[in-house]
Amino acid sequence: MAGIKFIVSDETINSNGFIVLTAGINTARFERNPIMLYMHERENGVIGRWENVHKQGVQLIAEAVFDEGVELGKKVKYQVENGFLRSASIGIENMIYEERDGVKTVTQCDLFEISIVDMPANENAVKLYAKGSKPITSLLQSDSDKNDKNTTGQTLRVRLIDILGLEEDATDNAIINAVKTLLKEPTNVEKEVGQAIKNGYISDNNRENFLAMAAGNIKSFRAYCSDRKRVQSVEIDILLKRNISKVLPQEQPTFRKIGERMGVEVLRSLIDSIPTPIKPSHILSAAKKDRSAWTLEDYRRFAPDELRDNPALYKRLIAEKSGYSHGVKDLDYYRRHEPEYLAAHPELYKQLIEKELLKQNKQWH
Repeated sequence: MAGIKFIVSDETINSNGFIVLTAGINTARFERNPIMLYMHERENGVIGRWENVHKQGVQLIAEAVFDEGVELGKKVKYQVENGFLRSASIGIENMIYEERDGVKTVTQCDLFEISIVDMPANENAVKLYAKGSKPITSLLQSDSDKNDKNTTGQTLRVRLIDILGLEEDATDNAIINAVKTLLKEPTNVEKEVGQAIKNGYISDNNRENFLAMAAGNIKSFRAYCSDRKRVQSVEIDILLKRNISKVLPQEQPTFRKIGERMGVEVLRSLIDSIPTPIKPSHILSAAKKDRSAWTLEDYRRFAPDELRDNPALYKRLIAEKSGYSHGVKDLDYYRRHEPEYLAAHPELYKQLIEKELLKQNKQWH
């Protein structure tokens, strides 16, 4: 018996103010007794069951099969098929919470029931619509189509709003403009996923999974990327704080921008390529030397505080370093003078990192 697909949960913040991580939902117990309730009210009895419960990215998806042998099940099925009820909601227990980026997050829980509801706590817990249903030529479905068993009983307006990821009160013009945009830019989903990979929000190894997720529900994909951006911002803060001896205060905005553009792992590799500050005993020994011949690297290694407190000195040393390079733009040059160009050309960045590592290896050996 074919069921009606629902997104029953994803990782958006629900109306109760917390997130339920999909990966942490234990469905084993539920799948042994996959009951469907109405509005979470057990006293009204079971109105159906759920089949093909599975996780797809951050979404938990299930197919509703209604019990038409009971009056409530028959009634709810009619309302679902005709668009009067479109939402589902999970019932969970044995929850384990964590605070993540200031948001209460359920990292583990047991699923024990799923209900058809009128107003879900999770706004993305909605009915999915199958592709290939009978075409409709106007935004309002005709009466003859409502009785056609090949249609879903939904208006074209509702279908388009769901597919395009628009707000429920979107105007006809907004729907038409969104369709026109998609026709002009058929690779819009690919572009968003590609940008998310470039920014380090997702891994290129999972490109296909996220393409499917974005194509199925662009709102969920964008919410996921937004969450990853917040997490990455915190990781960048931590990384810069832990490497304050390598990255001077006046350099941190540039390093932060590189991290935001290319991801925290790229930033980590960049910072790791910077030589570790030497021991205090070496600094004391170097302090006795004549500083007139010191380069930018000498000041960074032996007197970073003086360099930080003397912007004019820092500016002069940068200019001198550019002059010494005789037109050769190395990693340090791009970091100081053209960080935007470096952020926009990851292949060049990779080549410069490899050259820097090769140079360091020669020095060590």
